[in-house]
Amino acid sequence: MGKLALTGGVPIIETPLASPWPVYDERDERALEDVLKSRAWTRTGSQEEESWVWRFEDVFAAFQDARYGVAVATGSTGIELALKAVGVEPGDEVIMPAATWITVATAVIAVGAAPVFVDIDPATYNIDPGKVEEAITPKTRAVMCVHNGGMPADLDALRALADKHGIALVGDCAHAHGSEWRGRGVGAIEDVGVFSFQGSKVLALGEGGMALTDSDELRARLYGFHHVNGIAGRPKPEQSLPATNLRMSEWIGALGLVGLERLPVQVATREENARYLIQGLAEISGVEGLKWDSRVTRWSFYIWHWRFVSAGFEDIHRDTFLAALKAEGVPVSTGQTAPLYRHVALTEMHCGRTNYPFNARTYGQPMDYLRFKCPETERIAATEALAFSHTLFLGPRESMDRILDAVRKIRENVAELHAWERAHANGTSA
Repeated sequence: MGKLALTGGVPIIETPLASPWPVYDERDERALEDVLKSRAWTRTGSQEEESWVWRFEDVFAAFQDARYGVAVATGSTGIELALKAVGVEPGDEVIMPAATWITVATAVIAVGAAPVFVDIDPATYNIDPGKVEEAITPKTRAVMCVHNGGMPADLDALRALADKHGIALVGDCAHAHGSEWRGRGVGAIEDVGVFSFQGSKVLALGEGGMALTDSDELRARLYGFHHVNGIAGRPKPEQSLPATNLRMSEWIGALGLVGLERLPVQVATREENARYLIQGLAEISGVEGLKWDSRVTRWSFYIWHWRFVSAGFEDIHRDTFLAALKAEGVPVSTGQTAPLYRHVALTEMHCGRTNYPFNARTYGQPMDYLRFKCPETERIAATEALAFSHTLFLGPRESMDRILDAVRKIRENVAELHAWERAHANGTSA
């Protein structure tokens, strides 16, 4: 019997580290009761000054330093809305990082366009601006910057590229509520930035989303596409657009306004704990945090990605370390790093009778995602990436110490991991 929990020892952590999520208190209960008693449960049934959703749009936009917010039913439909608003049409291409959540790609497909994947920057796990420029073609209509985990992408480089080539910059900010680039909230720097409020997110409202913009024209198009003829009292397009119903309910708007009251303190608590954890990891060979660019003036994360460096851990495989850390009671994963072009939704491309939009008639050539190759994404996903949920960072500093103690314990007993790897390679038990 070894010292490590993986090899029969006692786990260093025996009680859950993560804080319960989502959180609520009597303010949420009062807000929901107010909506219930108002009988105006949808934004179209309320006057502007009374609507929770209208107020939530304005307050959240201001929180992220944007002029305008347009509330939607979900973050994924918000991306579809943003793409339509900036002019993405069938046959167009949208450049995006190879590592993110699948609905970012399927939102592009839903508007008839083709996702074009490029590699990620190993320093940040965000889209590599240099690879973006290499991928631009006459069909490129937009580039999607995903702030993976909540770490802002290089908005200086991406904004410059979009302006240079006359294409739109759309931000997937689903992980980045409160994150800032050069002192300004993400989502406000892109042409349109889209947030998700799904129940596990940093601002968790069950469902819902928000599209932000500084453009009067895009604001009108966003309202026009998310509800036929726009919303009364809010800007309308010059003509009726072929819209659907993407409206947010008053229930979610009410929870959003209350949740925003808590968010600044939560962001500060997570950031303080993250900085402390980074300092501790720096003292342990074989593990390290992501690069924290000085232009990232606030990192409000949903997923906290970090790195396993096998060469610094006596060549133990990442998956062995992952198993050992889980056995010690630390809830850890590999985050959202798997290459999307290998996802079954794209490799099989079952889009119906005509396989629209992936047919040659739409693009002039068949789309084949098996041809994509992003070496850094594949290497990171297979050998390096580690991730923690934001809920681990809402507790006291002692939680960070317990994580560090577990990592140190594993590092000090690396010989047991070598034996465990050999045993499992031979099909025996350690």
